[in-house]
Amino acid sequence: MIEPINDKIITFEQYYDPMLAHIIRTRLEDAGIPCFIADENTLVAQPFYNQAIGGIKLKIFERDLERCREVLAEDGELEE
Repeated sequence: MIEPINDKIITFEQYYDPMLAHIIRTRLEDAGIPCFIADENTLVAQPFYNQAIGGIKLKIFERDLERCREVLAEDGELEE
């Protein structure tokens, strides 16, 4: 029997600094983890919405959650 693939997209992290969001995104993509940034354009056009919409969101597949944590922990990006 074939197991279903978990394609649910979740918010991995929220950032208020677009540069940091892209650095983390690039690191995950370099590790082969598909991800994307959401809400960046809204914040560029209307920066005062930053707090209201919860910042820039880094989106990943739920199945990649543990791998993302491992990759960023290796780099010291996540602190327990």
